[in-house]
Amino acid sequence: MIAALCSAAAVLVLGAMVRPRPPARSPEPAHAAELDSTGQQSRFRLRRPVRPDRSDDAAEIAAWCESLARVVRGGSTLVTAICTVEPPDRHRATTDRITLALERGRRLGETLDVESPSPHLTLALSVLRACAVNGGPPAEPLDRAAATLRSRAVAAAERRTQSAQARMSAVVMTVLPIAMLLLLLATSATTRHAATRPVGVIALVTGAALNVVGWRWMRRIINGRPT
Repeated sequence: MIAALCSAAAVLVLGAMVRPRPPARSPEPAHAAELDSTGQQSRFRLRRPVRPDRSDDAAEIAAWCESLARVVRGGSTLVTAICTVEPPDRHRATTDRITLALERGRRLGETLDVESPSPHLTLALSVLRACAVNGGPPAEPLDRAAATLRSRAVAAAERRTQSAQARMSAVVMTVLPIAMLLLLLATSATTRHAATRPVGVIALVTGAALNVVGWRWMRRIINGRPT
C-alpha cells in the first residue's frame, strides 16, 4: 500500500511538471519576471520561466504600430515616431539598429531593409518601408497592419486553446507508461527481477526511447510544425 501511494505521488508530481500551459490572457514581454511584495523576483517564476508565444509577439508589434500611428497623426514625421516610440522588448535589438542608422543620417527606406527574426515584425517593417518609399500619410497603413497583427494574435490564441485537449492527451499517453512501470517496480518482485536482466534492460531503454520520440512527435503535430 505504501509503495502504491508513493508511486501515485510520483505520477502526480510528474504530471504537474509536464502538464500543458494555458494560453496567456494578456501580452507580456518574454523576459518579464513577476515580483512579490518585497520587490524580489518570485521563486515560482524562476522555476518556470515564461516562454515566448506567437500571439504575444503579434500583439506587442500591433501595439507598436498603433503607437507609431498615433505619433504621426500628432504631426511628427515617421522618422521621429520610430526614434521616440518604445519598441517591443523582444525585438529591441532590431529596432535599435534601425534607430542607430537613422541617427547616422541614412535614409529611412534603407534602414528598414533589415533582417527580421519574426514574421510579424517583417509585416510591420514592410509597411513602414512602403510608407517611406512611396510617401503619403502612414497612419492608415499602420492601423491596418496593427489590425492584421491583432487578428493573427487572436487566431494563434484560439488555436492554442482548441489544442488543449490534444496536449492533455499527449501528456496522459506519455505519463501513463511511466506510471505503470513505477507501480509494477514498486509492487511486483517479478517485474523488478525482469528489469535487472539484460532483456529487461533493453526493453526498458527501447520503451523509454520510443516514449520520448512519441512525445516529441505529438508536440510537433500539436504546435503545427512540420514532421
